[in-house]
Amino acid sequence: MRSAVLVLLMLVFPLQGWAGQGTAAEAKADWRDIIAQLRERVDRVPSDHQAREQLAIAYNNYAVTLADEGKLEKAIEQLEEGLRADPASAQLRHNLAIIYVKMGETDYNRQRLKEAKAAWEKALALDPELPEVQAKLNQLNQELPVESNFEKLSQVYFDLRYTGQLERASGFDLQFLLLKARREVGSDFAYWPTRKIVVLLYTAEEFRRLRQQAPEWSAGQYDGKIRVPLPGPQFDLPTVTRILYHEYTHAVVYDLTNGLLPTWLNEGLAEHEAWKQEEPPWTFLRQALAQGRLLSWQHLSASFSGSATSAQAGLAYEQSHSIVRYLVERYRFWRIKRLLKAVKEGTPFEQALQAECRLKPARLEEDWRAWLQELFATSPPAP
Repeated sequence: MRSAVLVLLMLVFPLQGWAGQGTAAEAKADWRDIIAQLRERVDRVPSDHQAREQLAIAYNNYAVTLADEGKLEKAIEQLEEGLRADPASAQLRHNLAIIYVKMGETDYNRQRLKEAKAAWEKALALDPELPEVQAKLNQLNQELPVESNFEKLSQVYFDLRYTGQLERASGFDLQFLLLKARREVGSDFAYWPTRKIVVLLYTAEEFRRLRQQAPEWSAGQYDGKIRVPLPGPQFDLPTVTRILYHEYTHAVVYDLTNGLLPTWLNEGLAEHEAWKQEEPPWTFLRQALAQGRLLSWQHLSASFSGSATSAQAGLAYEQSHSIVRYLVERYRFWRIKRLLKAVKEGTPFEQALQAECRLKPARLEEDWRAWLQELFATSPPAP
């Protein structure tokens, strides 16, 4: 199965006014000028198959440049022109399919489900071997009958969609909470997304049916959209607030790290923001500390897998939260922001952590354990 990446092709002979050779020079080329030269050559000698193939390559490379700039519709136009010049080019068809995948992802994240479906179907028609596209379509086809009937409540920063079974007043309450989360979480991270984030509110039954990959203990999900089974009689206002702050933090952290952060730190940051206004009970963490069952940092992320029990996940969340709280108290949040920036720029996580804290991760873990002992000694569990 081929990798789903856009491929820049090489012209095999230089053109008038262009001396570049190799991919680095091609990436900087004036593709419109090259296309015009080749187009003139093909129009002059239609039987020149080499010029026709090179014209198709030039269209392809211009399309790759446009796609890198986010101009997907213009990239599609160039690839379609390229295929008219060279209908047999498998690489152009593959690149066109990839751009339709990207367009589908953009539409999907904006809750334009019908448009996303059309784009992904075009991608598969062009290249049936593209990885994961059929799985995306299968998931979308399950969501479409439910989510296409959702009511909509939209404003500048959030696009709320919710089932008709939920009271309209709940949507307005959640809108207020999301705006509050944006303000307060943004203040910590010094980051306020300008894109509109889609928030999908399901009944508990719909959430479990459509998000079957989500563990039973999951109270929400962020996968480019915030998905929560809210509200319901089992959720009071503080619980609803924590869930929304948690999932909104995931959206912020994803933007700040391109999704490269270890799961445990991602979840720990989300819990840190969710519990800022109150002291958590630390139920699972207190028991694990007393019984010598604390999880090593190295293996902590694995405890968030879908196969984890509620107790295992509960300990993983509380331990990750406590580590973030320790790091914030000792090093302050500005170092957390620098850590996220370093990870986004490609620094391996443990190297970035050591650079910010001036300690090896193993020593940090020892210090956190000592801090945790002191925390629980001075703050006994609530009755």
